[in-house]
Amino acid sequence: MSATDYTAAHGFSQLLRYQNNYPALGTGVLLLVEQSHNLLGPVVPDALLQYQSAYQINLFGDYPDSQDDVPSAIFAAIFAILMFLHLLIFMINISRKHRFWLSLGWVFYCLMRVIGFILRIIWGKDLSKTKIGITDEVFLILPSILLTSLNLILAQRIFTWRHPVGGSRRLFWNFMITLYVVVLGVIALTIACAASPYVHFLSQKNYLRYQKAVQASAVLIVLYSLTAISLLALAYFFKPTRKDENLYTYQPWWIESFKTFYFVKKNAVREAEETFMKRNHNHRHAIRVIAATHHHYNTVEGLTNERGDLTHNTSLWIICITTLLIFVGSICRCITVFQGRYQKNSSKLCAPVAMYICWGLFETVINLLYIIGRVDLRFYRPDRLPKKVRSIITAEQSLEHSDEEYEYYTTETETEGEYDLEDDDFGFYQPRNTYNNRDSEPRRDPNRDKFILEAKEEDESDSEEFHF
Repeated sequence: MSATDYTAAHGFSQLLRYQNNYPALGTGVLLLVEQSHNLLGPVVPDALLQYQSAYQINLFGDYPDSQDDVPSAIFAAIFAILMFLHLLIFMINISRKHRFWLSLGWVFYCLMRVIGFILRIIWGKDLSKTKIGITDEVFLILPSILLTSLNLILAQRIFTWRHPVGGSRRLFWNFMITLYVVVLGVIALTIACAASPYVHFLSQKNYLRYQKAVQASAVLIVLYSLTAISLLALAYFFKPTRKDENLYTYQPWWIESFKTFYFVKKNAVREAEETFMKRNHNHRHAIRVIAATHHHYNTVEGLTNERGDLTHNTSLWIICITTLLIFVGSICRCITVFQGRYQKNSSKLCAPVAMYICWGLFETVINLLYIIGRVDLRFYRPDRLPKKVRSIITAEQSLEHSDEEYEYYTTETETEGEYDLEDDDFGFYQPRNTYNNRDSEPRRDPNRDKFILEAKEEDESDSEEFHF
């Protein structure tokens, strides 16, 4: 190093490094700041702060300064407004007994964004506040992962609506829960490995290990951002099966529109639940799915059909566009992580403007799509019926068959079995080649009650072959 480059800041930093067993350059900045305060007093010179910042690992959005005050304040205000809108929609829905709990997820997400941009302003005024800087990075990275998780839940509801059998299976739910648990592990890995070089002195070998761990977590975050689109692709690549079409689904029929300023009628959910008091077992235990008027399945119909054409083309576009915007931000951060440069040699992708576009502008558009597109209506799944309704025993004890069951029996003749729909033994399952003539069938006893009892036992023995 030439004499002109050997500044007082460089000499002082080298002194501190030798004093601490000569760690890798750029590590232990929290300890270096504390030691600098002990040697130089409460105020660390700007030249020393700039020197230490120049040898820190590059960040997506770079290290803040006074020029970050205005854009950070603008986006903090924008996300505060978005948080208020999400909370307002949630409160109106709650007052009408329309419980869409994902709205609280977006409220919490916006709150994290507000905190992240405010901390960036505070950190930019004094880079020696390393603890605030670490907290700021956490609150800037985590909201995008949370947004991806909420998007995946929306895609999961689309999948269950199209494939009610597969989407309601325990195997599918266990897979999704396992995925969310893995993501929590990735979040913990990201925070620990990204913060440790700032908190501890590390050797060059260990420093590289931490960088590789952060790179691995960045790749996993990029892949995770694409899970919502992947689930949609699976939902439409595989066509619904016969079991999907025969299974009863419970849709929120009281939702009449997906318009921006539409809200469901008060107590419409409670009135719908009361109608199940007199419904049969298949209706009360139907799979709960999102609202739609274009379907090919047995659905539990409500008391009214006065609603518009509730299609999900717009819903699919909302998920696709939001996933793409989240993916752009994730891939940009992943590139900066793999560059692994010092801050003084960072690329243009690390400039603050890139961060404000991806984590500010793009995510503002995402939230506007959620609010204007009314995802609280499009992706609302009915609440579970009250226990007193689910515990009622009605239709399964009767030989009277509903219109839906009659239609199911008649369509089943084309595939698995034949059904005799005569008055004497209506709706009882008779497999092919079991009864080749009428003489081998059970005859009606003069005592009709005895015949009904025998028929009921036969119907119960074959009940496992029906899936409503």
